Amino acid sequence: MRRKRLVRLGEAVIVLVGGIGIWVGTGNRTNLVLAQEAASPAKRQTVIIKREPSRVVVDPNPTFAGIAIAPERGELFVAQDNDAFSGGTSLDVYSLDFTPSLGVSEPRRRIAGPMTQLGKVCDVAVAPEFREIYAVEGEGSGIKAFPIDATGNVAPLREVYGSSRGTWGLIYEPKFDEIYVAMQHVNKIAVYRRNFQFTDDPLRWIQGPKTQLATPHGIYVDVQSDEIYIINHGNWRNTEPGETQFTSVPRELLGRIQNYWDIRNPLVPSGGKFVPPSITVFSRTANGNVEPLRVIQGPKTGLNMPLGIFLDTKSNQLAVASSGDNRVLFFDAKAQGDVAPVRVLGGPATGLSDPVDVVIDRIRDELWVSNWTGHSVRAFPRTAEGNVQPLRVIRSSPEGTPATGFGRPSGIVYNPKRKEFLVPN
Repeated sequence: MRRKRLVRLGEAVIVLVGGIGIWVGTGNRTNLVLAQEAASPAKRQTVIIKREPSRVVVDPNPTFAGIAIAPERGELFVAQDNDAFSGGTSLDVYSLDFTPSLGVSEPRRRIAGPMTQLGKVCDVAVAPEFREIYAVEGEGSGIKAFPIDATGNVAPLREVYGSSRGTWGLIYEPKFDEIYVAMQHVNKIAVYRRNFQFTDDPLRWIQGPKTQLATPHGIYVDVQSDEIYIINHGNWRNTEPGETQFTSVPRELLGRIQNYWDIRNPLVPSGGKFVPPSITVFSRTANGNVEPLRVIQGPKTGLNMPLGIFLDTKSNQLAVASSGDNRVLFFDAKAQGDVAPVRVLGGPATGLSDPVDVVIDRIRDELWVSNWTGHSVRAFPRTAEGNVQPLRVIRSSPEGTPATGFGRPSGIVYNPKRKEFLVPN
């Protein structure tokens, strides 16, 4: 997922303070801190520190990312990506029907533990008719399948090895029995059969400079229009069709897939650029380096770090979680170009805080929105607009509990003038 916290000796970071470089090792593998003394290079010695930190900045509460819904079962499936939480990252299942309360909500079931092999789980999908749920991870490259009623520390039923780390969006499409996944780092959409096996290749994929994919995240498939809707953050680089991102290749795939080290190119000036966030629309059967059918993009759209997307089939409107400004934006599904949303949900009363994903319960006529820094999933009337209160809330912490806001921190630097740490995410 795009978000992580800086946990105790967690993600590897480098800190430069007063001329001393400190490397912090990954918390899951070591509790070592390696420091180099501030001296002339010839006299510097490595000092190994192995002790508890004096203090920790951490979010101890579960944080909610992607969500999926099974209305007939009355269940909401939530990707919980906070590995600092005592249970670790998990797939949590909540009831859709409950009495509104200000208390912390307990899931019906939770899939978590080392046997699950869940990393920073970003999104979840569900196939009730096959009694399965699926998950993708920001640190992983594939899709994992679990029994829909699984609970606790259980191994996946099966897994498919993808083509890149940084998978994010995920959706199951039942009519054609296919799973679609968005891969951020290689600007790719891959389509797999639902009953995938480990060495399966995608049935088809969308990737290449013609596609205009730029860090794809949320994805939705509409079989009525036969179209795919894809959310793009806007971090663009030239990606060649078929490009992969592997640091290693499983034994089963040796000779079939190149790893990163096999395909490294000489370092050249970057051709990457930032482009405005967008919604790109493709034919459902699109394959290869193809142009989108249409694009929603521009200042009138109000898209601000958009993430999840879902189609309201009653209004034919696309609901988009705009995490950068705590809103849900609604667009006509046939819109294109620089167009304003037809309506907006947002404001203090909504409680939206870094919304990540949206789904619509077509039976209960409700819109559900997961909130990453808000530690919540909130239900609204399907047609909600403006600054309105939710109908009810699933909470992982008391209302108003502050969040660190850490999202996969890749470094840390100290500003001695302001006495502040800056943490890029």
